[in-house]
Amino acid sequence: MSDAALRAEIYSLLSEAFKEPSREFAAEQQAISNFLQEAFAQLGCEISEALYRDWPLLAGDYTLLTAAYRQAFIFPVETRVVPVESVYRRWTQDPTAEVPFASEKGLLMSDHALHMETLYYAYGLTFPSEYRGMPDHICLELEFAAMLLEKTPERFALFLTEHLNWLPDLVQDAEERGIPEYYRQVIKVTAQFLDWELRRHSS
Repeated sequence: MSDAALRAEIYSLLSEAFKEPSREFAAEQQAISNFLQEAFAQLGCEISEALYRDWPLLAGDYTLLTAAYRQAFIFPVETRVVPVESVYRRWTQDPTAEVPFASEKGLLMSDHALHMETLYYAYGLTFPSEYRGMPDHICLELEFAAMLLEKTPERFALFLTEHLNWLPDLVQDAEERGIPEYYRQVIKVTAQFLDWELRRHSS
């Protein structure tokens, strides 16, 4: 498998990890852990195996994984994290915007979300109904990155720098709010992989 195809597989896999889990996904945790170890080694991407080797223990039980997902991303509201780009960006970059929250963070449907909508429509894609108000959810952005690597790799680097450089803030929130360990590790692995990708494309 080429490096580009391998990276696309990693993006797709990490995208699935941020979606509501299925029984099949829970059952595949050992295979996922093994794949990441081999893929990172082939790519020369130095992400500690300690961040994903225990996934079969942490996420192999579907019932427990579903409960962890809900605690990490849904409820309670006070301690969940929202893995959506808009939450971590200024609502708009437009200096002429007159709405009082124009420069605030923590809101949905920012300029970045609208840009994701535009990209999806440009490629003839549609959003799953559960993400209608969150076109810049991390699972969709990772999925889109995988698609670019496979179909239009010349556009990948720009997308990476425009939409996938906000994960450090998500890592910090996940740590501070103490979400379940599996999802803290998923977020850390994703952030470290994206940091590696960003450094490669900026050099």
